[in-house]
Amino acid sequence: MALSSLLEAVKKLDAVTQRKIAAVVGAAVGDAAARPLHWVYDNNALQRYIKDTYDAPEFLPKSMSPFYTLPTGETSCYWDIAETSLDAMVSFNGHYNYKAICDAIAKNFGPGNPNYDMDARQEYMEKRRRGAIDGPVIGKWLSGSIIEFFSNYRDGLGSKPFGGSKIKETDGFCANLPLACLYFGTDSFEEITSEVVKTYSTWPTAVSHGIVASKIIGHLVQSGSQWNILDIKSEITTEFPDVLRSIQDIEEVISQKMDHIRAVNFVFGSPCYNPGSFQGALHTTLTSSSYTEAIRNTIRAGGCNCSRSVFAGAMNGAKYGIDAIPIEWMQKTTGIERILNKCLKIYS
Repeated sequence: MALSSLLEAVKKLDAVTQRKIAAVVGAAVGDAAARPLHWVYDNNALQRYIKDTYDAPEFLPKSMSPFYTLPTGETSCYWDIAETSLDAMVSFNGHYNYKAICDAIAKNFGPGNPNYDMDARQEYMEKRRRGAIDGPVIGKWLSGSIIEFFSNYRDGLGSKPFGGSKIKETDGFCANLPLACLYFGTDSFEEITSEVVKTYSTWPTAVSHGIVASKIIGHLVQSGSQWNILDIKSEITTEFPDVLRSIQDIEEVISQKMDHIRAVNFVFGSPCYNPGSFQGALHTTLTSSSYTEAIRNTIRAGGCNCSRSVFAGAMNGAKYGIDAIPIEWMQKTTGIERILNKCLKIYS
C-alpha cells in the first residue's frame, strides 16, 4: 500500500490510536533523519558538515559517521531494536509474548541476518584498539546490547534477565517503545516494561530511565499535548529518585537559557549513555515547539543523536500527531510503508 493510503488509514482511527502510531513513526523517522550524522562526537566537525544545510540538517546525502556507513534513509540499530519488538508483536497477533521478543532478536540480529555483521564490527573495534582504523564499517552497526543478549541468552538456555550489566545505553527503552504505546494504563504495563528493558540492559540507571521514558510516552499517547511532561515528576519521586534528579538537572539548564547544543555537549553528555541520552531527548522536547524543531536540534547536537532522536521523535510524534511529522521526511525513510503496515496491524 502506498504511503498516502497508509496515512489516510491512520487518520481514520481514533485520536489515541493515531498517537500510538505517531509515536512509533516519529521515532523511526527521527532516527533515519539523524543517521548520516550518527556518532559524530567532534561537534566542530559536525558543524562543518552541515554548514550549508544548518537550518535543515536532516537526511544528509552523505554519511559522515566515523563508525559505519549506510545509504541516506536507512535507520540505526536503535530504531531496528524498536522494530524488532514490532515484529514480535505482529508474529503474536499484535500482543506481547516474551519468547516472541527473543525469537525476533535472534532473527533480526543473529547469524545469517544480511543486515548485521558481527565479524565486521569486531574487526573494526580491534583496529580501533590498535589505532589502525582505515574507515567506517560498510553496513549496519551491531549494538553492544545485542552482543550481550546473545551471550546471556544462549539459544534460550540462559537465565533471565538477558541484558548486560554494563550496558548503559537506551536500547531497552527503544525495544519497549511499541509495547509502551499499547500497554500503558493496563495492569501488565509495569511487568512488561521491566522485562523488556532488562532484556537489553540490567544496569540500574539504564533500567530506571528506560522505565520512566516508557511512562512518558504512555502519558503522551493517552493525552497528547494536553499533558505536561514535567508532571511525571510527581509519579517517580519515591520509586525513581535518580530519574527525578535527571529531570531537575534539565530544569536547571532550561532556567539558564542554555542552547541545546551546549547543553548536550557540556552538561548532559552526547554519548549513548544514560542519564545523558534521556536528558538530551527530554531537553529538546521541552525547549522545542514542533516535531521538526526537536529533531533538528537533536541532530545538530551530535554524538549519539540517533538514540536521542528515537525518544524525542516518539515524544513529539505522540505530542503533536502524525501530521506534524513531515511527509517529505517519511518519504526519505527507508521502509516507512513497512513500518506503517506493522503499526496498523498492531494498533488498529
